[in-house]
Amino acid sequence: MIWMNTFLYTALLSWGAAVFFYWRYQLKRLNLRKKLGMVQEKKEKVTLSERFKKRIFSWSEKLIPLGLRFRLFTNPTRIERQIELAGHPGGLRLDSFYGFRFLCVFAGLLFGTLLVWLGFGNGLVLILFILAGLVFPSLWLSGAAKERQERLGLDLPDFMDAMSVSLQAGVPMEPAMRQIISHMEGPLKEELVRFQQELDIGVARDDAYVRLMNRNQSRELETLVTSLVQGSRLGVPISQTFQLLSTDMRETRIGSMKERAAKAGPKVTLITSFLILPAVLLCIVGLLVLNFIYNPEGIGISWDALQ
Repeated sequence: MIWMNTFLYTALLSWGAAVFFYWRYQLKRLNLRKKLGMVQEKKEKVTLSERFKKRIFSWSEKLIPLGLRFRLFTNPTRIERQIELAGHPGGLRLDSFYGFRFLCVFAGLLFGTLLVWLGFGNGLVLILFILAGLVFPSLWLSGAAKERQERLGLDLPDFMDAMSVSLQAGVPMEPAMRQIISHMEGPLKEELVRFQQELDIGVARDDAYVRLMNRNQSRELETLVTSLVQGSRLGVPISQTFQLLSTDMRETRIGSMKERAAKAGPKVTLITSFLILPAVLLCIVGLLVLNFIYNPEGIGISWDALQ
């Protein structure tokens, strides 16, 4: 038995040592491949919501011919502008928007019919779901455009601070912008990359600034572009322009948040006064009435004394 235990322990130690040295070998091999640039970067994980959106937009592409036949109650010019402001989410275009709209109407019809068949409603419920499917795409697109423009305004101060520091350190504007953009994410990066691409193909800087403003309606971005154009014409240092604008935008943002907080107070008071307080009073009065009917002795009332 002793030699059997010795054999097992030796085998386990040998197996553990082999695993350790193999893991160390693979780690060194991976580090070497990274240094030589032979390892590709891992793809970013796609969330479930993004997969769902991609599938929905792929179905919308297939429903374009049907969607183009039902373009009632829409303004193509306004929709196209909203798509541009939203940054063409999922590669959305005007014709694919109509396909998406038809898909939403069909989903509302299907879901409403299912509820009616299960006995949870009538024809009115079916009509409401169809109208909801008709209105939802426009509301979603408008919300996406508004959210993207607000995100542009939120990301601009940090970008301008980085640009100001780089320019004060002596880095030219073009290399500084390219370096900062490479470490950014979000809609501001998309717009600045497109701006750089227009400059690379020979578009004049002033024309590229105008195109940038026309693609968006963010006040902060418009202020930045206007200041850069005026500063370049008047000879104002660009680094100073970036620094002053970033400070001003942050102060404006803080003032806007304080204003919203001040406006939220009366709204909360209004909701408390007209919704919560009456409900609490009704509960109290209801409890008193129930005690008066079913337990009058508990509140000091005797029916015999009253009679």
